Amino acid sequence: MSASEAATDGQTILLQLSDLHLRAQEGEPDERLARAVAAARELAPKPLALLVSGDIADEPTAEVYARARRALERLAMPIHAIAGNHDDRDLLAAAFGGRDSAIGAPVNVLADVGALRVVGCDTSLPGSPDGELGAEQLEWLVHALADAPARATLLALHHPPAPTGIRAMDEIGIDPDHAALLEALLAEHPQVLALTCGHVHRTAVSSFAGRPLLVCPSTSSTLRLDLRAEDDLPLVFDEQPPAFAVHLLAGGRLVSHVQSLPAE
Repeated sequence: MSASEAATDGQTILLQLSDLHLRAQEGEPDERLARAVAAARELAPKPLALLVSGDIADEPTAEVYARARRALERLAMPIHAIAGNHDDRDLLAAAFGGRDSAIGAPVNVLADVGALRVVGCDTSLPGSPDGELGAEQLEWLVHALADAPARATLLALHHPPAPTGIRAMDEIGIDPDHAALLEALLAEHPQVLALTCGHVHRTAVSSFAGRPLLVCPSTSSTLRLDLRAEDDLPLVFDEQPPAFAVHLLAGGRLVSHVQSLPAE
């Protein structure tokens, strides 16, 4: 479906994959990504673009990102990728954003996908698993949102801006003070219909700044649900089907679906 066709029938469809976690050696994450791509290729109508919400690499090298790009290019659609806490900003941007020098700058996304504006803000903190929205990122976001105040917008992050109840993940989330600044900023931008993120390796829904918040699952692995309020709980992964998200904008309303992969 072309952008003009999407405008004709009043629908915009965006595909989201998250937390691919490809390693230096090919293995299960690659196989699961291939299954996700195969399943996404069967979607009808075809999404207009792909959003990747971070952690493309688990062990970042130029070859890992090249391998990820080759796999994702089978979708035959524009690819918009932001960085996660496992990513190398420069290597990711070289593979997906055309960056030709090592500058360490955040990897953000600003794209019009049909009738939907996708604003992807890099929450990674190089050298740390934690998330942040420091002065540089908030300034970028201020300008990105002010640039199209009347266009329906989806804000994408890697780290959730709100607690999930999974203690180990919340401890490496966005600084609460930074999240409060983001919440105040979004109060001035009603065009932001919803937020989406990754990082947690399972589906969750919440709200933030009065908008829906979707935590997109991983194509690589699924974190076991453990809501005990105890410190030092280990991260345990279950043998559950990986999944991805599909966002539909129609009639000014954004609907987000989570699609599990079929059994192997």
